[in-house]
Amino acid sequence: MHELPERYQKAVESLRSQFPNLNVTYRELDAELELQVCPAELIDVARYLKEAPELGCKYLRCLSGVDYSEYIQLVYNLSSMHSGVNVYLKVDLPRDVELPEVESVSEIWPTADWHEREIYDLLGVRFLNHPDLRRILLPEDFQGGFPLRKDFVDKRPPRERKVRKR
Repeated sequence: MHELPERYQKAVESLRSQFPNLNVTYRELDAELELQVCPAELIDVARYLKEAPELGCKYLRCLSGVDYSEYIQLVYNLSSMHSGVNVYLKVDLPRDVELPEVESVSEIWPTADWHEREIYDLLGVRFLNHPDLRRILLPEDFQGGFPLRKDFVDKRPPRERKVRKR
């Protein structure tokens, strides 16, 4: 492994001193840190990422959810304009429950509000203590499941495709 850039060396040392059991990987190709945390540690790690001076990840670029069949993974893509550190914060949730739950980070990063609503709507992840967790893309009375889950079955009648003549 190559030597870490100084800004990442400081960030890794800081994270490991605060969270000794945290799984931290430096992704050289992307020049980003990847952190794997359990759901119970999410809020503590997220606050530290935002508030620690050597990290200062005040910008949540994106929050994504992925269904891997065995588990659902949330990926928080964070940046620091001050330190230049970029972080992927990953949380795995159980797939064997109807609505997996995790604490909302919308109090830490307000931009998470709509991202969390979208993941709730399409993947069925419940964000605890979210200020307004309701559907954002699908109708409130949608009963078909969660469209981004691998086991989703679209029960709508087939639609006829119409092609314009040229």
